[in-house]
Amino acid sequence: MKVIAGLGNPGLQYYSTRHNAGFRVLEMIGAATGSHFANKRGLFSDIARASLEGQDTLLVKPMAYMNRSGQAVLAVLKWYKIPVHALLVVHDDVSLPLGKLRFQKAGGAGGQHGMESIIESFGGDKNFDRLKIGVGPDPGGDVRADYLLKPVRPDERELYEKCLSLAVEGVAFWVLNGIADAMNKYNGVDLRPPEEPTPAPPAPGQ
Repeated sequence: MKVIAGLGNPGLQYYSTRHNAGFRVLEMIGAATGSHFANKRGLFSDIARASLEGQDTLLVKPMAYMNRSGQAVLAVLKWYKIPVHALLVVHDDVSLPLGKLRFQKAGGAGGQHGMESIIESFGGDKNFDRLKIGVGPDPGGDVRADYLLKPVRPDERELYEKCLSLAVEGVAFWVLNGIADAMNKYNGVDLRPPEEPTPAPPAPGQ
C-alpha cells in the first residue's frame, strides 16, 4: 500500500491559501475517486482509502497544523505498518514559481515547516518521496509567512488550479511508475504562459 500525505492547515480560513496546496490536491483526488475522508482522532488525521491506478492507497491530511504534521504522518505509518519509503508527501514550495511541480526523492526540508516536522518525527530519516507544488515567487524575509497564509490572488487562480490538476495526475502516475519516472515526466513542465517579447527600441532617427 502507498500513502499520500498532503500538507496544510485545518480550518476554512486556510482553505484557499498557498500553504494548503497539499490539502487541495488530496481533496481533488478524493473527489475524483469517490473516496471520503473520515477523521481518525487517534491518528491526528483525516484519512480516505482510494484506488489509484488499481493500487490501494491511503490519502492522509494531518489535522495537527503544519508545523506538527510529522506526528500525524508517523502515527499513520505505524498504525498501518507501512514503511517510510512507501510515502509521498505533497506540499507547497515557495522557492518554485507558480506553474511548476517538482518530484523529489529524499533530501532536506527546504525551509518548509511541515517537512521539517516530518523529518524530525522520523528521527532524521529522509528516505521518502515528495511532490512540491510551486507557489512562488518567494517574497523572502519576514513577509514569507504572511504570503503563504494568504489566499491565491484572483489573477493567479486559473494557473494555480491548473497546477493542482497536474499534481493530481502526477500523484496517480507516481503510484504506478515510481519516483524516477515521475521526475522525468513532470519536473520539466512549466504551465506559465510564455512571456511576451520586449519590443525592440526604435532605430536612431525613427
